[in-house]
Amino acid sequence: MKKIFMLTALALVQCLVLTAQKMPRWVEKAKKAMLTVETYDGKGNVWKGNGFFVGEDGEAVSDYTLFEGATGATVTDAGGQRMEVTHVLGADDMYDVIRFRVAAPRKTPFLQVADGVPVAGEAVYVLPPVSRGGEAAVRAPVVEVSTIRETYRYFEVEAPLPAEWLSVPLLTADGRVFALAQADASSRSHTFGVSVPYVRSLHVGSMDLWNTTYASVGIRKAWPGTPQDAQVALMLYASQQDARAYLETLNDYIAHFPDSYDGYAKRASHYAFRRGDLAGADAEGAPGRMLTLAAEDMKTAHRYAGDRAAAYYDEASMIYGVVTGDSAALPAGWSLEVAEDCLRKAIEGDDRPEYHRLEGDMALYRDDYGAAYEAYMTVNRSAAASPNSFYMAAKAREQMAEHSPAEVIALLDSAAGRSLPSEALPYLEECAGLKMEAGMYDAAIRDYDRCYDLTAGNVSDAFYYLREQAKFRSGDLDGALRDIGAAVRMQPDNAVYHAEMASVYLRRQDPPAAQACVEKALAIDPAFASSHRLLGLCHLRQDRKDEACNAFRRAEELGDPVVRKLIRENCEAEGED
Repeated sequence: MKKIFMLTALALVQCLVLTAQKMPRWVEKAKKAMLTVETYDGKGNVWKGNGFFVGEDGEAVSDYTLFEGATGATVTDAGGQRMEVTHVLGADDMYDVIRFRVAAPRKTPFLQVADGVPVAGEAVYVLPPVSRGGEAAVRAPVVEVSTIRETYRYFEVEAPLPAEWLSVPLLTADGRVFALAQADASSRSHTFGVSVPYVRSLHVGSMDLWNTTYASVGIRKAWPGTPQDAQVALMLYASQQDARAYLETLNDYIAHFPDSYDGYAKRASHYAFRRGDLAGADAEGAPGRMLTLAAEDMKTAHRYAGDRAAAYYDEASMIYGVVTGDSAALPAGWSLEVAEDCLRKAIEGDDRPEYHRLEGDMALYRDDYGAAYEAYMTVNRSAAASPNSFYMAAKAREQMAEHSPAEVIALLDSAAGRSLPSEALPYLEECAGLKMEAGMYDAAIRDYDRCYDLTAGNVSDAFYYLREQAKFRSGDLDGALRDIGAAVRMQPDNAVYHAEMASVYLRRQDPPAAQACVEKALAIDPAFASSHRLLGLCHLRQDRKDEACNAFRRAEELGDPVVRKLIRENCEAEGED
């Protein structure tokens, strides 16, 4: 809960009255755990507040408001030593509390957390901030204890809280901390405190990077407790950070989980695939050094790999990705042969079908289409089969010297059949094209119809043109006319579409309608040779041979490859050749 603070002269007098008595001996020792916290952002803004250590490893607590919008923070202890805040450990913006860690050179003095909970009427102490270190602690009774988050407590203490005292500790009579001091604008004469055990219970979860509470603080967040949970956060960082920032994140992950295979493997991949960004534009030879670092990390990763076969597969994938993605000279160890050797070790260790997917990619890269096809089919005969594995098998089979179009079509049909509706479209379109080439026009129309349904009719003019071609060849002239008409309406300045519509009308024995379409095509593109041939056919069907021959001759002049036969059959006797 975010507060507004104000100190009145009367409240200050009351505070001094409460401190008039002798303080316990533990107060001076407790003050050594106090901190001045300074936060800042990238625009030069600086904010100051208080906090205190609750752990010997640099764990400390303060108010969340002080950190909101900050990109960095430091603390200064009672002895004047300045230390950097390295990680946010947990936060709650509603209760205005934050837990963090500082980079301390040695064990930090800290406040022991009270075992029990003070009750109403019990005397407690409010410790002054470092900036007011010469003042005595305030002793006052607890007025009320309430419950938050089901099992934790919120306290009200009968003492004013000056604005500069925000986030100081509240301690029991034996010097143990039980709450973080807060103020409430509705009661300026009292101090409120949120349970320190509650603040210490706050942890960064695996999905908290999406949480605005944490996203609003630009300081690195602590990793979740296990490498498995931290992997989720690591993936989120990868999508949010640039290459250099993500490298720092990977370094931090490895420092926190030094025995985790994933940290070294991911950093190796990052060095390999982002080497240009990491090296910088002016670093001559630096990309090569990045690959050396990648190889070293992968070597380390093998030492911590619980699954040796998977580690070899990861290495093979990384090397293959670099080899196929960069035409520049690569250091020793970065070659297709090395990648294939790593993959062979992976398959020997655990012959998983998915490893053969990469085997197929490598064979395809070497133009060994037979080996690629066999590798992809190994995947297709397993539970790891996917639309992509069937598609790649089809592409490899298509390149083999001996193959039938039916085999390729069957594989593409399998790819489409295994796809989600949102992913099936490219497979269906390619399959329809092959079926057209194979003369399977009705089957091609079914594929195009499914594409239409998958897109809810949101298709292009090119789609209508392709489906019209299939319908035209299958004999569905009415359907062909509807489709080419839709293409024309979408692209009225496309001469090809008008010429195609003319072809449909000619097949329907309607030369006048065909001629009208051809004339539109020629108005758009007078040098369109096929349109002149079609115009000649329109004239021929209407018994205008002279006009037909003139049009055929013009088509030949413009390079039409098929009009010679029409000239020979219809115009040579008339001297038109």
